[in-house]
Amino acid sequence: MKSQLTARERIGVVCVFAGIVLAFVTYEIFNKATYSYEPLIMKGWLDAKIPIVSIFVVPYLSFHILAALIVPLLSLKIGGFRAFLVNGLAIITGQLALDVAYALFQTQVPRTAVPGNSPFDWVLVHIIYGNDQPLNGFPSNHVTWSVISIIALWRLRHLAPKTSWILMLWFLLILPATVFLHQHFLVDMYGGIFVAFTAYWGVMFLIEKPGLELRKTEA
Repeated sequence: MKSQLTARERIGVVCVFAGIVLAFVTYEIFNKATYSYEPLIMKGWLDAKIPIVSIFVVPYLSFHILAALIVPLLSLKIGGFRAFLVNGLAIITGQLALDVAYALFQTQVPRTAVPGNSPFDWVLVHIIYGNDQPLNGFPSNHVTWSVISIIALWRLRHLAPKTSWILMLWFLLILPATVFLHQHFLVDMYGGIFVAFTAYWGVMFLIEKPGLELRKTEA
């Protein structure tokens, strides 16, 4: 780490990781819920032309371990506690925004028939479709957390260029994976990008503004 964490910062790290775990739990709660109305299908004409490309299960399934654990730990080790705090709280805040959308405006992505000719097809049907209900469409949770991670890594790129660029490129594969696996529609991806930028920059402004004001005064 850049410096030894204080006792208060260590408690903060534990609380943030607990919040990230809770954020994932809330996603699962809405994904397993039942509704008194038929969730909306937000399928556009272009969505109907997008084929299933099941090899995208590889980046898609790597999402949670990377976004919820690896990138926050890298932020802590390379960027310091404040970078970690912004990253972690952005994920939590972003998921809160998604939960509000899922509670008030639940959407669904009906399943598509999968050819089943490759191991990737089997994983898509039995691992992804088998464990994830076709709900929580708009905005996309995968896209939101991935874009937050990309922004966090972008800010670390000068401190750890190789690691940051490799992970950023990998996260960029997760965005199209959501539509090529027919887990989301395009509008879900756009919504996730919007939530991610809003959450990250909002949290960053609140946490880092005092530091910016101090540097301005010193100048």
